[in-house]
Amino acid sequence: MKRNSAFSFGVAATLAGSFLWHGPGGAGERFTESIERTMRATLDHYEMPAVAARLQREPLTRRLLLDGPADAFQRGEIARIALEVPGLGSAHWAGPRNPPFALPLLAEVMLMALAAFAIGVVLAYIAALRRRSREAFG
Repeated sequence: MKRNSAFSFGVAATLAGSFLWHGPGGAGERFTESIERTMRATLDHYEMPAVAARLQREPLTRRLLLDGPADAFQRGEIARIALEVPGLGSAHWAGPRNPPFALPLLAEVMLMALAAFAIGVVLAYIAALRRRSREAFG
């Protein structure tokens, strides 16, 4: 019983910590600003000031939405170049088509935190087994 409550507390603390870091801690906003600033500089470099690039919000995802005047070649190349930005998941042009589903950034952060927690639990379990075997055969 004690082990289950400690495990549950660890999971809850991990989820709460990742939520607080991402939301009120401002990590999500810093990520958004970094991506959008990088894309604005890239679009300015390629002399495309009329094209706007912003991350999808409501919920915040790693999907970049592009909008503005561009021909088919420019659209393809700008989307390809955008995918080279670290941390960006996908790039789509705004339009009537709905882009495929993207996992919200907060959910990604929480899943990564839970994965790290699970790895820590497994490593702690292995260390405890090793310590017990040393004590038993010691």
